[in-house]
Amino acid sequence: MAERSLVLPILSFCLRFVVLTVALTMLWWFLLPYYGWFLVQVCGGILKYGFGLPIQSGHIERAGFFNTDSLLVFVLPERSPKLPLAHLITNVGPFWALVWATPKLTLRRRLVISVQGSGILILGHILFVVLALPFQDVVRTASEIPTAIVQFFLTLPFLLWVILAYWDKLVAYLNDVAGTRNNADEKKDPSADE
Repeated sequence: MAERSLVLPILSFCLRFVVLTVALTMLWWFLLPYYGWFLVQVCGGILKYGFGLPIQSGHIERAGFFNTDSLLVFVLPERSPKLPLAHLITNVGPFWALVWATPKLTLRRRLVISVQGSGILILGHILFVVLALPFQDVVRTASEIPTAIVQFFLTLPFLLWVILAYWDKLVAYLNDVAGTRNNADEKKDPSADE
């Protein structure tokens, strides 16, 4: 009977998640050129002044349906490396969808989680661009590295959602498990009876 009572809330969550993922991801792709400009400025500054790369300029090459094939381009004296931007940043829309589809979260908590998670994802995007550009040749020769990075970025929204939305429940559960172990250890310890 308990299994049947969980079916409707789970289906409802899944439906909300799918609808919100489509809507929010399309919105995010629409905003991609503006977010890309932000990444060009931040990453370009870090690469130029932190790594000493002779970056002359940077821009976004808009391409594809809803900007899905857009590229982040930095212009250097000898070359103009391009990174597929949409593939990198698409994890933001599903994260927002997970947060806003989750039942029993207050509006304030949803906003806080959205801001915290988005900040972590944005830092991840910046870190990826800053590390990928100088080491682009090494990454091209080892196909395992891009595959691992893509898998990490695909799972990161789900990990952030679980941690940020259910942190209180995770901590309570871990405390219960630790308390149960301590009680079991005390019962087994013969010196505790003396």
